[in-house]
Amino acid sequence: KVFVTDGTHELTYAEIYNRSQQLALGLRRRGLTAGDRVAVQLPNWAAFVVIAAALTRIGAVMVPIMPIYRRDEVTHVVDDAAIRMAIAPVEFKGFDYLEMFEGIRRESSTLSEIVAVRAGADDREALADRDIDVLEDLILGDITADEVDAELDFRAHPDDPYVIVYTSGTTSRPKGRVHTFNT
Repeated sequence: KVFVTDGTHELTYAEIYNRSQQLALGLRRRGLTAGDRVAVQLPNWAAFVVIAAALTRIGAVMVPIMPIYRRDEVTHVVDDAAIRMAIAPVEFKGFDYLEMFEGIRRESSTLSEIVAVRAGADDREALADRDIDVLEDLILGDITADEVDAELDFRAHPDDPYVIVYTSGTTSRPKGRVHTFNT
């Protein structure tokens, strides 16, 4: 049965499970480990569910960022949360998220990797030249759940950090709040 749809893509329960497991292994093989913080700045796309489940599987801490935030707000979150990886669309509503994250990466002491979501076939070579990974390339489609389990040994504890959510920052800079699986 379909679990999520965004008007362009829909994913079944089984597809979310399989893709999130395969992405978790792809991210681990890229060096992401438990406790690493990952900014996810996406609109309401089905890929968000896969990414959230994959990050949970390896114990990385998701830091969702609203798509309307731009460089000033995103830089604050990246610096404050010590973001290692950013996952964002190539572009959405005419805004180039990857260019923004490249600029932030040049000035950041922690942001080292950028992953593009919904990159077209024509974008891949140019993105590789810019040292930007493509989400779909990190989903290891030929890997089985048993192979994932054999390689990924992380099991979350209820008190482990799961997500850092930032306030809107209407009266001052946004503040991040860590939530565990228990909360």
